[in-house]
Amino acid sequence: MRKALTIWLLGVAVGFFLGWLASSYSYMSSSLAPSAPAGFSAPDAPLRVYFSPSPEPERVILQTLQSAQQSVHIALYQLTDPEIADVLLEIARRGMELKILLDDEPSRGSKGCLLWSAGVAVKQYVDSGIMHHKFAVVDGERVITGSYNWTTSAQTRNEENLLIIESPELAQAFESEFSKLWTHKKAQALTQADCLSSEK
Repeated sequence: MRKALTIWLLGVAVGFFLGWLASSYSYMSSSLAPSAPAGFSAPDAPLRVYFSPSPEPERVILQTLQSAQQSVHIALYQLTDPEIADVLLEIARRGMELKILLDDEPSRGSKGCLLWSAGVAVKQYVDSGIMHHKFAVVDGERVITGSYNWTTSAQTRNEENLLIIESPELAQAFESEFSKLWTHKKAQALTQADCLSSEK
């Protein structure tokens, strides 16, 4: 009887010890594990996705830009699509705030100098790396983003994706990123000399 009681007590003690050890290990693992980056989210934000090669991404970019009432801020690796450039020129003529940041300019076929010559605020991001963003913020409420470059090859040849996000919260996150890039010392205003050198 005494032997059985001793074995039972020993079993209970071992069980408690193993339980404590497991819970301690679990706590330590969770406390040592890196937390997920906070990022930005808007779970209820309406969004639409489009894929290319297809005319749909260009079409929805044009429609979203044409809906602008106050401002359009754009950060792109490249801008060679003539249809999009025409809509941007129309936005400038309507007197809205239009700012365009492109990667190291002027690149072949780029519409940067065309827009600059029309009085649009165009900057080039001069760096050893690539300013590879592809987004626009319209009226601080809508975001155009995705892998889709605003080029004719993106529409006709490339496998790309485009997202339209209706969210002031996420638009603000993109606005903050745009402001950081636009005011950075690497963001330099396009000049007449830049554009003349591209014509040679």
